[in-house]
Amino acid sequence: MSISLKQMLEGATAIPYSDTLIAILKTTSLTYKDDNKFERVDELIVGFVTGSIPNKFKSHIEKAMEEQGFQEIPTDDVFVRLAQYVVLDTILNNEDELAQTICASKLMNYMLVAKALKRSIPNRSYLLQVYDYHLSKYLEKVDKVTEDTQTELRSEVPNADFPLEISEDKAKDLCLVFKEAELYRVERLLTSDKIQNIENPFVRIYVGLCEMFDRLAYHLYNVDLNRIIGLLIGNKDERKRKKLSKIIEELTQTNCEFRNNCSQTAVILLMIKGEEQGAVGDLILPIKEFAVYLYYELLTEKILATQN
Repeated sequence: MSISLKQMLEGATAIPYSDTLIAILKTTSLTYKDDNKFERVDELIVGFVTGSIPNKFKSHIEKAMEEQGFQEIPTDDVFVRLAQYVVLDTILNNEDELAQTICASKLMNYMLVAKALKRSIPNRSYLLQVYDYHLSKYLEKVDKVTEDTQTELRSEVPNADFPLEISEDKAKDLCLVFKEAELYRVERLLTSDKIQNIENPFVRIYVGLCEMFDRLAYHLYNVDLNRIIGLLIGNKDERKRKKLSKIIEELTQTNCEFRNNCSQTAVILLMIKGEEQGAVGDLILPIKEFAVYLYYELLTEKILATQN
């Protein structure tokens, strides 16, 4: 997908940059590397959303400009847009579909911070395109196992003489049986007394989702998120809302932890780990919105863990 850096930089400088300088900035920005491609995306997402650009990225750009004989000093707004350009290019022009959806989901997860800061983010038209690559869209495409389909395999599996070697068609049927078994286990977990007896609905959501992802052997099923959230919230709690800092406080008071490493863009998980996230704590979140953000943070981190 074509992304115009010239267009993205419009309004960021008093005097528009020349096409030559823009070409240099484009090449230089895209050669910015980190040992971990996802960590690079993380730091640049945090940078352009908060306006606090990593010094390493600034130095990389300034060095290239000096070497090419340009004396201009980029403004903070220029650096913000360059960081944004790298993130958007990584998402919109990524040939690796799973990496593409991970990066897109990281950006969408971090929109919680943009919401809290109420800070103007440039080039929103490009940002809107990112949603097409979010995990929710990716799962719709890759999960081809259709539920509620009758198969002969259902009657064959219980037999003692069920063959260990099966045909390709039967293998597809087995995928269906396994998926339905996994989703049944999830539903039993979420409706169990262990989860349902947790009085605080925000704590119930956190514990239920964490246990669900720990138990799932495969994380790329296109599950019915509305149903999962409905099972965890119930009718009596669906209208609840609370300041995020208060939710985190209640989670920590009930000994909820997140011990795994997580991304800079996993805002709620970082807060649970005790890392301050500034104004985000002042956000008042409806319980369903909290559940959706948490679900996709946990899912993104689980998928990332399988990539390492």
